[in-house]
Amino acid sequence: MKIDIPNKWEAVTLREFQAVTKLFKEAEPKLETLKGNKKQRFQFELECAIISTLSGADMDDILNLHNGAHIALMNTIGFLSEPITGKVQTKVKVNGRKYYFEKDAKKITGGQWITIMHFLDNEDKIDENLHNLLACFAYDVKWFSKKYNGSDHNRIAEDMLDLPISFVKPLTDFFLLDWVASVKNMGVYLGIKGKQLKRRAEKELARSKASTDGSIPSTVSRTVGMTSDLIT
Repeated sequence: MKIDIPNKWEAVTLREFQAVTKLFKEAEPKLETLKGNKKQRFQFELECAIISTLSGADMDDILNLHNGAHIALMNTIGFLSEPITGKVQTKVKVNGRKYYFEKDAKKITGGQWITIMHFLDNEDKIDENLHNLLACFAYDVKWFSKKYNGSDHNRIAEDMLDLPISFVKPLTDFFLLDWVASVKNMGVYLGIKGKQLKRRAEKELARSKASTDGSIPSTVSRTVGMTSDLIT
């Protein structure tokens, strides 16, 4: 059975990135409590779930692969232990629609600002809300004009899920950095709430840097080394 799986970040969509991130987030607490064969089995099943998520192949088919094929696939996704790199871009076409992204936080409207504050409110859910954050400063380009329409937020956010993560992360990090600077300048106006959200945005930037430096992939790296010792 041929399994097509990405071999670089550019081939991973935001939707897939969120799914893999969720797998690790849910698995980490259990990995810390398991020992011996139970831990190895759980680790193996986690690897299979990652492969299934990134390839679209059925989980049962992945579980039934022979050990050599499994190790080869895990080696292919070794790029997960590498930083997510890419240039900050402001224009993209996805699902047949063109979008422009406003990088300057000072140029967004009050409505956009409030919506961004909403999606930064829970720092534990920022990764799963990256598409919503993008939709806050994404303009649907029509007839050479750029316009933000809050009523289109959900549709635009859905489109954002199909963007490469190598496009998404540099752009969202850049915007959040500019947003933090803007909040500092508007600290009196935003008051305590603004300061709280500024700290959350700063935490997200620090966490994002750790993530792109390999905090998520460190688990992948460990699993690759353990696979050859598994009995399946």
